[in-house]
Amino acid sequence: MGRSGGGGGGHSSGGFGGGRSSGGFSGGGRSHGSYHNRFGRSYYSGTPHYHYHTPIFFGGWGPRRGGVYHVGGIWSTIFWFIFFLIIVSVISSALTSNNNVPKNTTQRTALSGVVNKTDWYEDNIGWISNKNTLISGLEDFYNKTGIQPYILFVQYSDEFWNGNNINATVADQYLEQVYNSKFTDEGHFIFAYFQSRVDSKSEMEGEFRYLSGYSADTIMDNEAISILWGFFEKNYYNTSLSIEKMISNTFSETAERIMSRPTNGWDFIIVVIVGVIIVVSVVIIYKTIKNVNKRAREKEEYTEKILNTPLETFGTDTSELEKKYEDNNKNDNI
Repeated sequence: MGRSGGGGGGHSSGGFGGGRSSGGFSGGGRSHGSYHNRFGRSYYSGTPHYHYHTPIFFGGWGPRRGGVYHVGGIWSTIFWFIFFLIIVSVISSALTSNNNVPKNTTQRTALSGVVNKTDWYEDNIGWISNKNTLISGLEDFYNKTGIQPYILFVQYSDEFWNGNNINATVADQYLEQVYNSKFTDEGHFIFAYFQSRVDSKSEMEGEFRYLSGYSADTIMDNEAISILWGFFEKNYYNTSLSIEKMISNTFSETAERIMSRPTNGWDFIIVVIVGVIIVVSVVIIYKTIKNVNKRAREKEEYTEKILNTPLETFGTDTSELEKKYEDNNKNDNI
């Protein structure tokens, strides 16, 4: 997104057109049911079907043998459990990196002392019914970035629309006017929804656009904007969320990611290396304990075999020794 020029403007502005086009995000119908949006993908909101499976355990406690527990089974279970956790962790990391939400690769420092705090939103349509839910995510964004979001719901007007298409230039000029009239700093970020002619709270057909102050631009760079739109799209198509929760989650999740430690290609390698170290360590411990128990069992079995073997098998005449034991037993009884 570039900067607009002339007419007292100059703030960064733009809209979400699905795949970063300049048309803005025209809803496509945020209804509560099954529908096709203009990106060609099908979404469904309904009662999920859950499938329950009996958990499978590898191994277990073995039988007690002469005072020694056979623990090979439990260590096998631990090994497979940790190995499974590592696989799930790697897969989860890969999955959470998509959802059309880019990774953060930039180190950002939160603004400090820039914003003169104002109200959090203005609803000229009458769609916000739970302001606390909305404001909670906006406050989280402010606390992490130092930028104060301002949510604006703009009632339908012919001046903003050419039929079913938003007049982006007029809309952005309007946001400039709002910014200059409401804020005395450059640390605000306006996130505006322009209501369309055929719009409703349950079937949003309007346009979302933004306007960023100069200071806010130092954090809301191109990558941060892409992350914002990624989370917005994810939450927008989650029709179980209210409008307030949709926007709140978008800003809270965006702040968490854009202010987090930058990621790069080495992060995945580090995860793999740590996973390998854990697996190798578990294998070594498992083998060590298995060998210790094996030697203990062999020693116990050998001792038991010696004790149960008749002395005659050793080739020694034990008649005198047996007579001596008999005499000693008689004397003990007297």
